[in-house]
Amino acid sequence: MEQLLLVAGIKMEKFNFEVSNDSKKDRARLGEEIASKIREQVHESSNDNSQNDEKMMRKIMAKLKSGKKLTTKEENYLKQHNPELYLQYLRIRRMAEALESRLKNADSKEEVNDIIMESLSAISDKDPYKEYIVAALDEVAKEFKNSDGYEALPATSEEAAEKNCSPKKADGKSDSSDDEENSDDDFDPMSWSPLQEIVDSMPTIDFPA
Repeated sequence: MEQLLLVAGIKMEKFNFEVSNDSKKDRARLGEEIASKIREQVHESSNDNSQNDEKMMRKIMAKLKSGKKLTTKEENYLKQHNPELYLQYLRIRRMAEALESRLKNADSKEEVNDIIMESLSAISDKDPYKEYIVAALDEVAKEFKNSDGYEALPATSEEAAEKNCSPKKADGKSDSSDDEENSDDDFDPMSWSPLQEIVDSMPTIDFPA
């Protein structure tokens, strides 16, 4: 009997029977009391598990609707109890990670906003999980905009281009246009080899005095 209770997750200490020392105690009635107590404990245990399941699923759904990432424990629970939703969750996370990667490679705040708008507009209105996808992408965008990396970005693409060119000028390197202008200023027509050869080959004429 005790082993049976242990399998059901019930300990004998939970039962409190008033057993009379009277040898005429009806053992059949005692057995019925024990069986009744076991049924009560099993029912309570089942209700506790059901309540825990409902609580866990509510927590998971709340996270999905807010775009939050699930913990490993929550992922395993979702995989076991709702495999279809788990696969959709993995798809949503891949989309969120792709957006995060693109944002980290952006050169300006302007480009960041363009990437976010492009990603959101690419979500189909017919996608049954659009609500969860939008929430996940919004969460990624919000976290990135609160990061130091975003704050360090220039405001526009033009400013980013100027910033990328400034180190070259600081090192004393000139643009190709400047090199062409300097080359034009230093050009000597007589130093061009074909003309110089013609001049050198002309005979010297001595005129009489």
